Amino acid sequence: MVGSPVTVTNSAAPAPNALLRILDIDTDHAQAALANMLLVVWRKETKLSAFKRVSEHMLALSRAHACGVGLVHLVSKGAVPPDSETKREFLSLMAKAEGHVKHYSVVHEATGFSAAIFRALVSGVYLFAQPRFPHQAFSSLAEAAAWHVQQQRDLRQTPFDEAALVSALQSLEARTAAFVEG
Repeated sequence: MVGSPVTVTNSAAPAPNALLRILDIDTDHAQAALANMLLVVWRKETKLSAFKRVSEHMLALSRAHACGVGLVHLVSKGAVPPDSETKREFLSLMAKAEGHVKHYSVVHEATGFSAAIFRALVSGVYLFAQPRFPHQAFSSLAEAAAWHVQQQRDLRQTPFDEAALVSALQSLEARTAAFVEG
């Protein structure tokens, strides 16, 4: 499954040239490239080995896109927080991202106390790492997509619209669930 392209389409806003390229997939996560963006879905556990591969894919994608890359993490509602070693890797990724990443977000659409704790954790990492690139924590996939598409416009990189980005992330999330079921 790794490396297999999936054409991303959305009947409301077709993106005929957008191509979602699966880079990595297992029972807990998936990573894909969409133009100059790295999309990561965390389904259950945020394992250190998978998180380290995020750094590798981010750097490889940045070599292919001189304008820089965008990175979005979509954390599923049932996902558990990362362990302390993986949190340290999150900080390491923020440092490695400088000069490569032009916009970065984490999306967790859950509500309630655990979701608030999760977003506070992400905000704390941002505060500690103090990245110089734009970064956000979102509780809505639609809000995150709108923000990333605007960041892409600022880079003069707009190969897809908000609906196509949402569709790509949902497709990646569905592929991760299918990987578990298959």
